[in-house]
Amino acid sequence: MSNNPFVLNQLLHLTNENYQKDANYAIAKIMLDHFYELPQMTIQQAADLCFVSTASISRFVRYLGYSGFSEFKISCEKSIGIEADYSNEVKKAGKEDLLPIYSRFTEQVLQNIKISFKNLDIEQLDRICIRMKSADRIAVFGLEFSSLIGEHIQSRLARMGKIVDTGLDLNEQIEIASRLTEHSVVLLITMEGGYLYRNSDILDILEKAGCYTIVFTINPQIKLLQFADEILVCGHANYNTEARVSLLYEVEMLLMHYSISFFQNH
Repeated sequence: MSNNPFVLNQLLHLTNENYQKDANYAIAKIMLDHFYELPQMTIQQAADLCFVSTASISRFVRYLGYSGFSEFKISCEKSIGIEADYSNEVKKAGKEDLLPIYSRFTEQVLQNIKISFKNLDIEQLDRICIRMKSADRIAVFGLEFSSLIGEHIQSRLARMGKIVDTGLDLNEQIEIASRLTEHSVVLLITMEGGYLYRNSDILDILEKAGCYTIVFTINPQIKLLQFADEILVCGHANYNTEARVSLLYEVEMLLMHYSISFFQNH
């Protein structure tokens, strides 16, 4: 799991969802407060920081899916190395630059949504919703912001009697993918295609299972998308994360379509 740069998300998820505030919660909370120091720490230093034994730290990182503290530290370092999603223009902006930047961002968001709407195909949404209704399992795959969207889809569909699996990290997603069948539906979120290139193991599992796969993207021409049964286009630009907004728009279109059919039959 040393290639997983999303350990920060794991720690945040653990503190957000751990209502009992147990030992894992306490360790995660302290690690978040000192996250940028973790790559330089020994396991003894981490244990002293968290007021626990080294054995407790070992159990904690194994609970997160790492083989040991060394692998955990490598993932922390990779997570720290990921830059913000915004362009250099935004990162270096002065106060006088802000209004033009925000104006261009807004215009691009609107343009993305217009493109999404232009590509809207009612027959396609019908096909997807029919598959979703009859599916033995529905899974959502993606990382970081896509995981949040996955939880939103999970919440909405649960209200309509459909359970959705979504994994926070690659290990969880591989485990979910291994349970899918030819009667399952996968919603795969990859705005620029990065997920496809980095996660060939999951794609191989999906292809062998014969799942019905729907991809949300702004790059429908990617060759690796040949395996997809349906592609939902979320605009064409993601220079400063504009596609996050149009992704949510596209997801809402699908959820709205599904709910119309669901409530008409109840």
